[in-house]
Amino acid sequence: MIEELREVLTGRLVTRADPAWALVRPAWNLTVDQQPLAVVEAAGPSDVEHTVVFAAAHGLKVAAQAGGHGATRALDNTIVVRTNALDEVWVDSQARIARVGAGVRWGTLQTALDGTGLTGLPGSNGDISVVGYCTGGGLSWFARPYGSGAGSLRAAEIVDGAGARRWIDDSTDPDLMWALRGGGGNFAVVTSVEVELHPAPAIVGGRLMFPIDQAPAVLAAYGKATLEAPEHVTLWAYLTHYPPAMQLPETVRGKSFCMIDGAAPYDPEALEVALAPIRAAGTVLVDTIGPLEASGVVRITQEPVTPAAIALTTSTFDEVTPELIDTLLEYAGQPSLIFQVQLRHLRASDDVIHPGIAAADPAAQYMLLAASILPVPELVGSAEQALAALKEAVSPWRAGDLPPTALSTKGSLDESFRGPDLARLREIKQRVDPQGTLTGNYPLPC
Repeated sequence: MIEELREVLTGRLVTRADPAWALVRPAWNLTVDQQPLAVVEAAGPSDVEHTVVFAAAHGLKVAAQAGGHGATRALDNTIVVRTNALDEVWVDSQARIARVGAGVRWGTLQTALDGTGLTGLPGSNGDISVVGYCTGGGLSWFARPYGSGAGSLRAAEIVDGAGARRWIDDSTDPDLMWALRGGGGNFAVVTSVEVELHPAPAIVGGRLMFPIDQAPAVLAAYGKATLEAPEHVTLWAYLTHYPPAMQLPETVRGKSFCMIDGAAPYDPEALEVALAPIRAAGTVLVDTIGPLEASGVVRITQEPVTPAAIALTTSTFDEVTPELIDTLLEYAGQPSLIFQVQLRHLRASDDVIHPGIAAADPAAQYMLLAASILPVPELVGSAEQALAALKEAVSPWRAGDLPPTALSTKGSLDESFRGPDLARLREIKQRVDPQGTLTGNYPLPC
């Protein structure tokens, strides 16, 4: 049956019977052993239309995927549409708009913005697709002054559950645009988007690294600095334990650090003022704070861009208390299966417009993200147990729902959507995809 689809595609259909299956099947996160029914490498939007029409006619499901950073086992037995070839990038710096295809990564868009004095709203990794990031919420370096990535969506080219392709915006389909701003891939396959760009005339950012034994004082200074920093300054903190891997530089190999990353899209002096008490709290081993092009923002955290096996857990909180710091150090202050704990200062100004689902712009002041990097599959279970123990330990400080973009591979939208928002999402889903042909990494709860 699936071979019938091959005949109408311009791109490639890959099934379990094809030699390329082992190469195209995996997601970016290798802990997710996704088992789709087939993979369509779309050559253009028409391939997406053909795939959705075929799936709807045969009672199958379709899920879009660029790189697969946010993959879950919910995509098993679906037709996964790879959107990497949808790679157009168009920037209108006068109108402060970018139009990008569904395969475009943040690193590519930010590079296109070098020299314009503008930025998009990228997060910590330049390999994540703009579309997947924005439709999942998107927690940016610049969320505090400008809001979430979801809120920057101005228009989208979509293929709905019937296989119909069209451009939509707030004037033509405000309900569906609202759902796309944080609702993930459950409502349409997005083939292209227009996103708003934001002023960034003098970006500054980088990293400070301290010895791990100075973490109590550095994290206390971080907490105070985030309370006092202006809204255009963003500070993230880390406890990081580098493995003794030979491919790592000798300066970090097998060593542990407390690190502070900072960024601001303008007014570099404000970032320096915010960092001053943090610098004074310990011995700065590495200092990379300095001017950045737009393309440099996605490299601040130095996250890997090649596929890796990573287990995650997340939570929210509103205050960096001494008790929270003590708990973090108890569970993640020494080398263990937990590679890194991040504290991200999130809260945007109340003046920022939030046009999407409430959870896409979380009300919590901070997000905690803990990660394990797993060299062998046998460690997955133990790492997940360690992460679960940490999440339970910090649960007394939890401060509201998680944004969809922060869900773990085993998470559910029940952790993000509730009450009126969930009811509205279900109504929109019934209108645009009554057969349930389309699904995202996190299916809409029934």
